[in-house]
Amino acid sequence: MSCLEVHTVRRKRIDGKKIDDFVEECEASKLYLIDVDTYFGREMNFKVYRELSGIFDLWLDSSPRKIEDVMDVLISDADVAVITGVYFWDSLDDLVELSDNVAMKSIFEKHIINFMEAGGKLVILPRNMADKYENLDRYVMSGKEVCPWKR
Repeated sequence: MSCLEVHTVRRKRIDGKKIDDFVEECEASKLYLIDVDTYFGREMNFKVYRELSGIFDLWLDSSPRKIEDVMDVLISDADVAVITGVYFWDSLDDLVELSDNVAMKSIFEKHIINFMEAGGKLVILPRNMADKYENLDRYVMSGKEVCPWKR
């Protein structure tokens, strides 16, 4: 798999652009969207997700706080719902059972280990941690991209 371009969603815009303008200008086929609004407690931008999902492969980092949020992201036709270890301590088993299309993004080894023990396979982690988890599908942030880990 190739790298995913990282873009931000805020107030129904992608990188500050209207959806139509973004679609017209973007040449990538795979996007990693960070929904900034959700990190500040605002609603998820489902309209944006739905409009982009038919055009791009989407990994959505929308700060889901409960399993229902992850389900909403996946129902909006995202290819992958990105979670952090902060909100899912007691429900990782249920979450992993729900779908294989969930990725754990974390800089904390304990989060990665808990996710792995629950059966999770897809992780986004810092480069200095990527070699430790050979049995997982590892991705790293690299500038404005999320890329498969290669030594």
